[in-house]
Amino acid sequence: MKIIPEQTTTSLIHTSDQGLKLDVGAFCFFLLGMFLAALIFHQIGLF
Repeated sequence: MKIIPEQTTTSLIHTSDQGLKLDVGAFCFFLLGMFLAALIFHQIGLF
């Protein structure tokens, strides 16, 4: 019976780690998109 609570805590920590990686990936993707958009706008001549 001792094994079950340990498994639940490790699974919770594992899912939170995945969520953090997803947030960082989404943030990097957002920054990359903003950079590319600014680059394209600069090429067109808006900025």
